[in-house]
Amino acid sequence: MTAIPNKAFSLRDLKLMAGDSTPTLINLDRLVAVDYEDQHRLVERAIDWCGLQIVENRHLKQDLGEDALTIEIVHMLKGMGYDAEHDTQIGGHCDVIVRGKRDFLWIGEAKIHKDYDWLLKGYEQLDSRYSTGQPGQDTGEIIIFSYNERIDKVVAKWIEHLIAKRPDVSVSVSESDKLVHYSLHQHPGTGRTFKVRHKPINLYWRPMDKEQSK
Repeated sequence: MTAIPNKAFSLRDLKLMAGDSTPTLINLDRLVAVDYEDQHRLVERAIDWCGLQIVENRHLKQDLGEDALTIEIVHMLKGMGYDAEHDTQIGGHCDVIVRGKRDFLWIGEAKIHKDYDWLLKGYEQLDSRYSTGQPGQDTGEIIIFSYNERIDKVVAKWIEHLIAKRPDVSVSVSESDKLVHYSLHQHPGTGRTFKVRHKPINLYWRPMDKEQSK
């Protein structure tokens, strides 16, 4: 067995060796990220990748509840090197937390869509119960799992419902994914701007060939 040579590699070298492995590339960037904004951006990128993995095998997840789906995300985050946990006590039982450098803390609240008040409850739990609103702890995410068809319509109605119920919130659409939205409002505890990403994960699975074979 040939020993790995003891030599220094640059970050660029390591990324070239990683090839197209998204988790490895995220982990490499995570190791050198120090700014809160960079850490936040990488957590979002990691959640996006986790969502892709879940959607690819959604046919095997039709009976999973919120905890099971959330734990899958936490396990994948840990696999990317993140200090991630499920059901941690921070103002209550948080679905997902990620800790990083300089006391960075990101909190995600996961909900399976059943009605829009249920999603609003998750948003307000994140806003007024879990988040601290401190520097480096002023971002979070609502992860919306949906077993319903046309998740684009689910998202549109959710944003409409949120704005109607929370007139203090402003909402914008992500430039990279039109299904993803960002909301901003003043944190009730600190008055700092609190930024929440609204990330939908589509679990709808009803193949037409299966229906026709009945």
